[in-house]
Amino acid sequence: MEECPENLICFTEEELDEYGLVLDGNGEPIGDVEAAGQLVLDILFLTPLELIYVGVSMSILAFYGLSIFACIKWIQRKFP
Repeated sequence: MEECPENLICFTEEELDEYGLVLDGNGEPIGDVEAAGQLVLDILFLTPLELIYVGVSMSILAFYGLSIFACIKWIQRKFP
């Protein structure tokens, strides 16, 4: 293993995994655009069971949020 220069901070691969840094195949950190593209690909290639799980969870959250919105609007109309 090479020594780390004094003015740099060096990590082992295990430490990088621990901190959750995302690297490409060459060991370089990926940028924001690459990370966003990777997220889109990960979402596109979910299994049907994962899609159902995410869909149900998001539907419950959407129903909850819209219910709160409807209650606020009802109160605004009731008490102008």
